[in-house]
Amino acid sequence: MFKKAFYAAGCAALLLIAALAWTMSAGSTPAAAQGDATEEPTLAPVVDPVLGEFDPASVESIDLAEIPILPEISAQARLVYEQGIAAGMNPAVFSKVGDCMTDTPFFLIDIGDGNYDLGEYEDLQPVIDQYTSSDINAFNRKSQAAAGGFNTASIVDSMWANPEFCDSGETPLSCEFRIAQPSVALIMFGTNDVQYLDASQFDFFLRSIVAETIRNGTLPVLSTFPTRPEFPEQTELFNKIVVKVAQDYDMPLINLSRALADLPDEGVDPVDTTHMTTPEDEQVAHFTDEALQSGFSTRNLLTLEALDAVMQAVSADEG
Repeated sequence: MFKKAFYAAGCAALLLIAALAWTMSAGSTPAAAQGDATEEPTLAPVVDPVLGEFDPASVESIDLAEIPILPEISAQARLVYEQGIAAGMNPAVFSKVGDCMTDTPFFLIDIGDGNYDLGEYEDLQPVIDQYTSSDINAFNRKSQAAAGGFNTASIVDSMWANPEFCDSGETPLSCEFRIAQPSVALIMFGTNDVQYLDASQFDFFLRSIVAETIRNGTLPVLSTFPTRPEFPEQTELFNKIVVKVAQDYDMPLINLSRALADLPDEGVDPVDTTHMTTPEDEQVAHFTDEALQSGFSTRNLLTLEALDAVMQAVSADEG
C-alpha cells in the first residue's frame, strides 16, 4: 500500500490557483481549417484564445457518450508530430501534463519500471519499446508539467515553475518542453479546475496549453477527466470543453470519462474523489479483466493504445 499512501500525500497538497494576469490575442485563421482534399496538407495556423470569449452554446450539442474513446489521428495531428520531429523533438519521449491524476505512481510508472503484463494486449509492446528506447524513460520520468494541485492556469504561470530545474521566466509547461523535447504531450486537467475555475477560464487556459504545445512542435493528446461526484454539472461541462478544444484544434482525444462510465464508482475513489481506483493489489499495469475494472488500469491501457494510434499513423505516412 506504499504507493497509495504516497499518492494520497501528493494529492493532499494545497491546490494552486494561478492569477489571471495575462491574456493572448486571437488569431484570424481557424486551427482546424482543412485544405482541398487533393492538395498537399499544410499545418493550419494556431488560433490563440481570448479570455471571456467562451460561448456555452458552442458545447451544448456535444454528447460525451457518443465521442469515441480512442482517437483517430488526423492529417493535422500527423503534421504537428512530423514537423516536430524534423525540428528536433524526440520520438522516444512524451511528456505528462496534468495534476495529481497524472503526477502519481499509478500513471504509467510501473510500465517504465518493467512491472507490467500486457496479457491479450501484447501488440502494444512496440509502444513500450518506443518510449523506453533511449536514456530517457518516458514512462517513469518526472515531468515539470505535472504536479498535485496544478490546474490549467498554474501550468502556464511561471510562479509555479520549479526553480531547481526551470529557468527564470519559464512556466512549468515551457520548462518541461525545453528539458524533454517531447514529440507527444499527454494532457489531462479538470479534477481541480471544476472546483476553482469557471468554464470561460478553463476553456481559455486549456486552449493556451494546446496552442503552446503545437507551436513547440509537440503533438497534444488530450483526455477527458474522471467525474467529480461533488460537481457533476461542472464535470460534464468541462469535459465537453475538452472535447470542443480537441475538435477545434483537430488534435487527438482520449475520452476517458466515457471509458470509466460503466466501472464501479465510475473509476473514482468514493472516499477521496481526486483519486481514481486501483486494483486491490495495486498492479495497475497488469491488464487483466479484473484490473481493468479500476480507473488507473483503464487509463494506463488507453494511453498505450492512443500512443500506438500515433505510431501507426506516422508509420503509415512513412510507408
